[in-house]
Amino acid sequence: MRLTIFHKLFISLMFISLIMMAGMALLINNSFQNGLQSYLNQSEIEKIETLAERISDYYSAQKGWKGIQGEPKLWAQLLQNIGEHPSPSKNHPERKNYKPSFNRLEARLNLLNKSGKSIIGNPKNLRRLHNNIQITKIPVINNNRTVGWLSVIQRESIKGRLAERFLRQQLDNFYWIAAWAALFSFIVAALLVRHFLKPLKNLDSAAKSLSNGNFDYQIDVRGKDELAELSIAFNLLTTTLKTQKHSREQWLSDISHELRTPIAVLLSEIEAIEDGIRKPEPKYISSLHDQVMTLTRLVDDLYSLSLSDSGVLIDTTHKVDITNIISNITNQNEVRLADKHIAIERLYDNNQCSLLHADAKSIAQLIGNLFENSYRYTNPNGQIHINLQQTPDCIVLTIEDSAPGVPDDALPKLFDRLYRVDKSRSRANGGSGLGLSICENIVKMHHGDISAQHSKLGGLKITISLPIKDN
Repeated sequence: MRLTIFHKLFISLMFISLIMMAGMALLINNSFQNGLQSYLNQSEIEKIETLAERISDYYSAQKGWKGIQGEPKLWAQLLQNIGEHPSPSKNHPERKNYKPSFNRLEARLNLLNKSGKSIIGNPKNLRRLHNNIQITKIPVINNNRTVGWLSVIQRESIKGRLAERFLRQQLDNFYWIAAWAALFSFIVAALLVRHFLKPLKNLDSAAKSLSNGNFDYQIDVRGKDELAELSIAFNLLTTTLKTQKHSREQWLSDISHELRTPIAVLLSEIEAIEDGIRKPEPKYISSLHDQVMTLTRLVDDLYSLSLSDSGVLIDTTHKVDITNIISNITNQNEVRLADKHIAIERLYDNNQCSLLHADAKSIAQLIGNLFENSYRYTNPNGQIHINLQQTPDCIVLTIEDSAPGVPDDALPKLFDRLYRVDKSRSRANGGSGLGLSICENIVKMHHGDISAQHSKLGGLKITISLPIKDN
């Protein structure tokens, strides 16, 4: 049989409740018996103290104990005065074969003289018979001196039909109360466990719904306990998965669209050559080559993006000089910049050394992508400014260019994959829409920050902050 969490919690609560009630029953039973016996013994002591006062008066009147030994009626009268019922007199018809019960005070009471010798009562009472019996002596005081003792033997446990019946009645009442308490605990435990497990059932339903592809399921969060935090985390997970699903679908749609255009051009050009509409002249071969290169760049960017996503590009065990990387990239593109009449200006000391723990290849790709982005989307006769600043904790790299600029609503989307401000123009410039996404991944892998703003030159400004030490 499979035990659910409900059964386990319910059994645990009931087991603890039953153990506690059983322990309480034992403690209450023991405490009640001891308390009742102590009360009965103390009641007897109070009676005997009253008896001692009256015997003291008799002692004063008789000048000693001789008179009381031969006066059983007087002893019986004294016992009656404290509420006891002594045994019948010698001439009474019930006196024959009469043995007072040991539970009665008369059978356990002795009057002793000053030296402790028994005057009235059974001398055997002066010996402690067993561990369950204790002997208590009450002094008889006359003229501020002890003239005798009243000795009584008392039990440490309850004896006697009346006391036992009273005890049994009270215990029966307690057992009934305990039974009702157990039933009440049973019901309350079931309700509490059901209430506490309700969030888990909601989580179970949500998990099953999520496994079936329903990303719109949200758990109604109540309270501030751990289960509420778990429900909030699950809702966040559902929202994240829904966003990722949408991004994945959009990503596949965008990739399909990006691949469809060059493939369609390639197919139409090849079919035209095959059908004899066009001859395999150099200009048509060059067009085919351009489309193949577009596909190649797109595939290379996709591959680089997948590598940056997985983090395999990172190797921060060596120091990298960013100044040197920037110089190499600008030197490699001098001819291209001159052809487009774009002036590049470095707003820092070219001889300064800016070292940080980073992966050399990925940093070179980062700066190369940013430079390529500025080159492609800067109008002829434009400008590119590169600035490099160093603080004790990080290096801040800024690359900004001149017109054309970027609309305000496009700035937050520049790092989205395959996003282009002007798709037709971007595709014509050879851009895949993945360059800035790759840059963002590389910066994040180095625990840095990257942002886009409007440039004072009229174009786009990209700011990157990279920590000097590897985190």
